[in-house]
This record gives sequence, structure tokens and C-alpha cells, in this order.
Amino acid sequence: MGDSYEGQDLRGQDLSGKNFSGANLTQARLSGAQLPGANFSGANLYQCYLDNADLKGANFSGANLEFAVLGASDVSDANFSGANMKRCNLVGTKGHNANLSGVDLYYSRPGNADFQGANLTGANIERAIFRRANLANAKLTGTTGNANFDNANLEGVTQ
Repeated sequence: MGDSYEGQDLRGQDLSGKNFSGANLTQARLSGAQLPGANFSGANLYQCYLDNADLKGANFSGANLEFAVLGASDVSDANFSGANMKRCNLVGTKGHNANLSGVDLYYSRPGNADFQGANLTGANIERAIFRRANLANAKLTGTTGNANFDNANLEGVTQ
């Protein structure tokens, strides 16, 4: 078990490359924080606020992000493989080439998000709302569930 940051206010801080592996970040506020290359593998980020944060290249593999808010954050090249992202707010998120393989996106909201080139292989997309999202050249091979892709850019998507 990692450190506990439960409920802490870390908004706008520069935490680049910080190791949060296995940490408890339940309801922590990291809005606008600089977190490129941070390690959140196996961490609990339940109801965590990561909106408008720089999360480029961060590692969220196996993390719990249920009900987390990542709206308008940049998760390009981040690794979310095997993460729980149920009911996660991803509205307006930028995630070029993000690894979302095996992720549970049940009822998540990636509307208006830009996930071009992202890897969603084997992800659960049941009831996810990709309305107006850019998924150009994304990999959706082996995804399960029915999602809303109204007005989404699906050019070059592999299924």
C-alpha cells in the first residue's frame, strides 16, 4: 500500500515524475497540476479531480479512476492499461496515442475528447458517450459493449 493523499488539495502544483504508485488519492484535488511522467500505477483515484492537468506520459496502469474528473486534461501517451475508469469524466480531454487497452470505460463521458491514435483494444465501452470525440486512427479491436458515437470522427479506426 502506498502513501495517502486522501482529500488533499494539490491544485496547480508541479509534481512532474512523482511516484504515486499504490497511493490513496480518493477525492484529492489535482486540478491544473503538472504531472507529466507521474506514476499512478495501482493507485486509488476514486472521485479524484485531475481536470486541466498535464498528465502526458503518466502511468495509470491498474489504477482505480472511478468517478474521477479528467476533463480538459492532457493524457497524451499516458498508460491506462487495465484501469477502472467507470463513470469517469473525460470531456474535452486530449489523449493522443494514449494506451486504454483493457480499460473499463462503463458509462464514462469522453465527449468532445481527442483520442486520435489511442489504443482501446479490449476495453469495455458499454454506455460510454463518445459524442463529438475524435477517434481518428484509434484501435477499437475487441472492445465490448454499446457506446454512443454520435458525430464522432471514426476515420481510420481499426475494429
